[in-house]
Amino acid sequence: MRKKAIVMTAFSLLIFLPASIISEEFDSTKTILKNVNSDESLVAVIADASQSNVIKPIRLDFKFREEPVICLFGTDEKTTDEGLNSILDWQNKLRSYTNNAKAWDMTTSINPLDTSKCTTEIHFLKKPTDPVILSMKYQGTTLFQKDRAVIEVYTTQYYDDGALKYVKDAGGKARPVPFEYADVPIQLLGKVTKHELGHVFGLQHQQSDSIMITGPILATITDKDCKDVFAKYGENWN
Repeated sequence: MRKKAIVMTAFSLLIFLPASIISEEFDSTKTILKNVNSDESLVAVIADASQSNVIKPIRLDFKFREEPVICLFGTDEKTTDEGLNSILDWQNKLRSYTNNAKAWDMTTSINPLDTSKCTTEIHFLKKPTDPVILSMKYQGTTLFQKDRAVIEVYTTQYYDDGALKYVKDAGGKARPVPFEYADVPIQLLGKVTKHELGHVFGLQHQQSDSIMITGPILATITDKDCKDVFAKYGENWN
């Protein structure tokens, strides 16, 4: 076990969905929700800002009732360390904002076999090659259930043609390698991880001065982000 580490949105269409919902982070102004099999219910808001200059993400009624237990999964130590640093960054920024060094505890665990105590999971993995996902430009997703959030942070990227890997064929010609893509820079993985945690904590997309900026911008956690978490939770998780 190690140290320890929450999302919001604007309105367009109010819908009732089964309790597990996926929020997908794009480098455009869209956020999409997908249904996932579940027998529980949540209220969510979905907004399509493709016709607007305002970025409008998703609001979910998800809230920790006690100290979060965040479990990280990955095969690369450098990547999981970046995940731990992202959680610690959130914790330190929230403590600084509320001037309380004993608040905002988050328990972390790396690759636990038993996930029953995890209230948030962060999985670092290669970008899926599903045709639907291949058509979308995002580096992280968050799935919400009644009492748990599951984050996926993709360690490879494909949306930039320059990211494709090429090899020489027998004739010496460069050919793209199917479903093999360039690694995402570690700093961007950290930004995506903190961004997705922001959604778990109840934050919405922003256009500036926030970790909730979309796209490959290396944003940081700001007082504005902490203020929004504080508005949802108060002085601490419970």
